[in-house]
Formats: sequence, C-alpha cells, structure tokens
Amino acid sequence: MLLKTQFVKCALYIILYIVVYSFLLEIKRSFYLTQHQDSVLFAKYNRTKEKCTIPLITEPIDLEIKLLERDETKDESINLQESVTMLQQILNTCKKYNLKTSLIKRHFLYNPQRKSMYCWIRKVASTSFTKLFADMKDRPLMRNYYREVDSLTPRTLKELKLLSNDTETFKLLVVRHPFQRLVSSYRDRIEDNSKHTAQAWIYTEKIFRFTRPKLFHSNMLTGNFRQKVFTRDRRLKVVPTFKEYIEWLLQNSEEDDVHWARYYTHCAVCDIRYNYVLKLDDYTYGQINYVFSKFGLDKSKVYFPELEKTRGGHTNFDTTCKYFGNLTEDVVLKLYERYKIDFEMYNYDMTQYIRCVNKRI
Repeated sequence: MLLKTQFVKCALYIILYIVVYSFLLEIKRSFYLTQHQDSVLFAKYNRTKEKCTIPLITEPIDLEIKLLERDETKDESINLQESVTMLQQILNTCKKYNLKTSLIKRHFLYNPQRKSMYCWIRKVASTSFTKLFADMKDRPLMRNYYREVDSLTPRTLKELKLLSNDTETFKLLVVRHPFQRLVSSYRDRIEDNSKHTAQAWIYTEKIFRFTRPKLFHSNMLTGNFRQKVFTRDRRLKVVPTFKEYIEWLLQNSEEDDVHWARYYTHCAVCDIRYNYVLKLDDYTYGQINYVFSKFGLDKSKVYFPELEKTRGGHTNFDTTCKYFGNLTEDVVLKLYERYKIDFEMYNYDMTQYIRCVNKRI
C-alpha cells in the first residue's frame, strides 16, 4: 500500500514537471517569435526611414520623359529631345557635384486649382509670371508685386516638400544666360539712379568700401558717406561702375541677393523634379503655349504681359558684351567659375563673352 502511494506521488511529480516545462518552453518560443517580429518590423522601419532621407532626385527621369512624350502626342508644340536633354543634364550636374540645397517657401508660386508650381528668379521674367499667377488666382495684382508673392506661395513648407515630388503638379523653371541676367540686375538695381532700390542702398556701401575707401573719409565740407553718395530720397548720386560691382561680387562670400543668386541654390533644382525648363534666350511661342496648356489656361484668351525691360532697353548679348568690355579675361573666367554650375546645368556657353573683353563701351 505504501509503495503504491509513493508511485502515485512520483507519477504526479513527473506529470507536473512535464506541464511546467512545456509551459516555460511555450513562453520562451513566444518571446523569440515576438522578438523576431519586432526585429523584422524595426528593419522595415529603418528601410522606410532610409527612403525618406534619400535626396529627392536619385532616379532617372523616366517618368518625366513619359509625361513629355504624352504631351507631344497631344500636339503641345514642344521639342521632346531638347526638353529631355535639359532635364537629364540637370540631374547629371546634381550628381556630379553632389549638390543639396534647401527649400525656401517664398521662392515658389503655386496654384492648387491648376496644379501648377513655378520658381521665380529675379530678372528672368519673374514680374510677368507673378502677374500670370495672380491672374490665375483671380486676384488683382498689387502695385508692389514683391509683396504679392506671399499670397501665391504654398501654404506651408511641408506642403512645398510634398509638391516638390508630386507627379500630378506641373513644375516650371525659367532661366536665361547667367551673364545677361547679371548685367540686367546691375543695370536695374544699381546703375539706374532714377529710382530708389534696396540693392543700391544696401550694396553700394559694400562695393565702395572695397573699391573707393576714400569715400568714407568724412569732413565738414563733404559730409559723411551717405551724404556724398545718396540724395535725400535715397537715390544714388555716385554710381558704382559695372567693373566695381563685379570686383566686389567676386570677393564677396556673403549670401547672394536674389537678383544675382545662383539658379540651383535659389530654386532647389536638385531637390525638386521640375517638368519643364523654359530658356528665355530663345523661347518660341510654341513653348509659351505649351506652358499655358500645362497651367490649364486657354492660350487664345490669355494675355501674357511683355517681358519687363530695364530702363534703357532689354539686356541682350550685345548690351552684355558692352558691359563686359571693361573687364579683363581673368575676371570673366572667375565670373564663370562663380556661376559654373548654372552654366553646366542649362548648357550655356561663355566663350563669346571672352571676346567681348577687347571691346570698350
């Protein structure tokens, strides 16, 4: 009887041990599975996170090409090969120099109804396109169109980031030869002393500190610098020459003014997938009509304002060449180096401007 009782106890102990062991084993297996699932989820999260942090323009322009081909079949009057070459050249240049730029909300105009976005560049028909975007929004343009920009931009920087890679939004970039734009900026913002400009007020002092330091020697007879150089309504009495302006610009390491900032930095060209680049140097009405069609405008009804002209006429190659006549070849080459990336991105040439240095105004 005693032996039988001990046997039963021993059997119960064995069964209890097996149950406890099985339970502990199941807990361990569950913990391993959970840990493994967490590892998988964490790995997926990291891959997703890595995709989000990769610069936006990292893939070929296959999608942009398809969109352009679709437009061509709709007879939108574009040079398909020229457009594709330009977009590819921008991508190649971004990769070549490993360029990364920041998005600045105020540099972009956006119309959500027409799914259109445009980066304004001063002295590159920015007034005309600002007027156009104001018209698209059915609002009267303020006299000071610089202030109008704030009402036409994307609502937030987050929205701009989403739009920058949105395939449903048509994104336009407009450029012109960097040297012609530079001369146009000088003529309009510095040389033209029939008006007050912020650029003349801010930069003339910096230019003359570099080129004419004696102007800062004050006395009772001549007055201080401001009195010597500016009228009471802040117009220039003493105008820096183009040569002085360029000499100062080449040694200036400060952030550029928007009137002579580089295209790729101002418009975050390497972080936005632009659909079309319009070159003002040789644009056609077919290209303008194409832009209108992408903006969803009736080209037969839309009036596109004449491009704003600098006082004294439009700044073309001949005008630019005259201003370059007072520069040396070395200065022109240094100027090219400053804007080298813009030259490469949009296939601009500078050799003809080298020939201008032998001419005189």
